[in-house]
Amino acid sequence: MTSIVTGASGFLGRALTSALLDAGEHVIGVDRRPQPERPGLTVLTADLLDEGGAVDAAFAVADAVYHLAGCPGVRDRGPGVAGRRHRDNVLAGARVLALVRPGVPLVVASSSSVYGGASGGRPSRESDSLRPIGGYARSKAALERLCRGRPVTVVRPFTVAGEGQRPDMALSLWLAAAVAGRPLPVLGSLDRTRDVTDVRQVARALIDLTGVPGVVNLGTGRGHSLRALAVAVAEVTGAEVTFDLLPAPPVEPADSLADTRRLRSLIGWTPETDLLALVRRQHAYASTDRPDPVHAPGLPSASGTLL
Repeated sequence: MTSIVTGASGFLGRALTSALLDAGEHVIGVDRRPQPERPGLTVLTADLLDEGGAVDAAFAVADAVYHLAGCPGVRDRGPGVAGRRHRDNVLAGARVLALVRPGVPLVVASSSSVYGGASGGRPSRESDSLRPIGGYARSKAALERLCRGRPVTVVRPFTVAGEGQRPDMALSLWLAAAVAGRPLPVLGSLDRTRDVTDVRQVARALIDLTGVPGVVNLGTGRGHSLRALAVAVAEVTGAEVTFDLLPAPPVEPADSLADTRRLRSLIGWTPETDLLALVRRQHAYASTDRPDPVHAPGLPSASGTLL
């Protein structure tokens, strides 16, 4: 088997690449950023919108495609971000759809942000009307529209955490702040909840969902309060944490929770998150001070909503 992983240098992309390699598959990792060489991995440093050449050749031999590349960042309001989101989330998605050969399974990473949060506090269902708030969520909803009517697996990951998490995501920010003795920045209230999902189990689920068309949530179905997450950060780092409470912008829903019944019906299991073990693992990884391409600018993987 030869699998393409777009955004292979990103947070989720690297976890999925590792899982595929461990399963004995050959992986072509496509990313605008450099990636470390690994046995079984063909590194393709390229832009998905480059026509012809190596990108087209790679798709011509792929047995499965995982499209994770995109412009992340729910809170990003920097100059030009709307154009980057449209280019990297919508136009690049259209390009992938055009390149995948008939009959080749395609898994596309959308985001739980398309729901706009848990409606009425209940878990978000795949059949719910979408309420994307903000440019990031709208770009993911646009990507999903491109996939309608096609034999594509559209996955909506909920808050993904673990080793290599992007530094702009809340758990990474909190671990860094705790180690440095700074207050943990909290948007809104510590009572807000998130469906925190282990990146390793997300990668496993993506593989299990290959070839199963339709839209599916990818989460645990269990919400963790930000307070519980802060307690785990304090225990893992040994720090006495304090908080800097900030107003939550509209793009930050109060709660986010996956209805996982369809996921379980498709693959026979749902992810489970040991919050303390997950935070400990992410902290240990960050503490190794290893070179991490996830922290470089470029084309990160799509990885669900931020806390």
